[in-house]
Amino acid sequence: MDHSRRHCLQTLLGGVAGLALPGRLAQAAEAEVWVVLSENGGAYAEAVRALQEAWAREFRLALNWRVATWSELPLDLEPLPQLTVTLGARACLEAVELTLANPALARVPLLATLLPQASYPALAAKVLARNSSALFLDQPPERIARLLRLALPEHKRVGVLFGPDSLAVRPVLSRALAARGLTLVEQTILNGDKGVYPSLRALFDESDLLLVMPDKLVYSPQNMPNILLAAYRQRIPLVSYSAAHVRAGALLALHTAPADTATQIAQAVHQLLSSRKLPAPALADAYSVAVNDQVARSLGLSLPTPAALALALKSRGVNP
Repeated sequence: MDHSRRHCLQTLLGGVAGLALPGRLAQAAEAEVWVVLSENGGAYAEAVRALQEAWAREFRLALNWRVATWSELPLDLEPLPQLTVTLGARACLEAVELTLANPALARVPLLATLLPQASYPALAAKVLARNSSALFLDQPPERIARLLRLALPEHKRVGVLFGPDSLAVRPVLSRALAARGLTLVEQTILNGDKGVYPSLRALFDESDLLLVMPDKLVYSPQNMPNILLAAYRQRIPLVSYSAAHVRAGALLALHTAPADTATQIAQAVHQLLSSRKLPAPALADAYSVAVNDQVARSLGLSLPTPAALALALKSRGVNP
């Protein structure tokens, strides 16, 4: 292959050249990994760049990355990749649907990433059996409880509006809050018959803050602007899992940005290529804290900086 054709191929596949290691991992130099996006551009493109950089930094092993949406991939061609990594809930759901229609894909291990735990379909385990795993964006309840104590030590009653996607975390969240001297105040909506706003009003009457958990029924893009406005008018601090919510008016967020997961994804890819076994499904190791200073001032609150909060969270031996 001449130099220009080789360069074009490496560009197309996002190849990261490195040093081939001896033994078993040397075979991975020829491996191809599909990175399937829920949509092109934006945070997904940033996540791909971070993943390739993390791979080159951590493992220095040549690997062909084929980056595309499912509609752009040639599913009828052989050989299929050694691994498929999906970015986002949509790409994961499409992977399950395509596997049902194309049994050959079931032989390809799947690592689902950049999605909340509730979006990882139970169907994936049935269709892909032991060939699938996932890295979730959810924050561990114990980490959430520690952040609340660090950032808002005087706010002891934590209001949570649970929906179908978030109800499963209720027991462990309740225990984590209680372990930090906090009380869970809750309302639940399991379908659209019970309105969000009557439940919110009940929470506002009994809570010192509102904790938002990932739940597409309760905290949909249509509902969030009004929820943020209602909390602000009631002078109830809103703590979220999304930096976008902080930009829109939430006080505080504990979140994992797509690019933050790059090293953890790279490690999972390396484990599959070296041992043919994916790690067990797990929550993201990396996280960030975001604070809306303007909202804090409006509520008369003085919070540590995001960097100070993140550092305190990482200091596990320090109370609270």
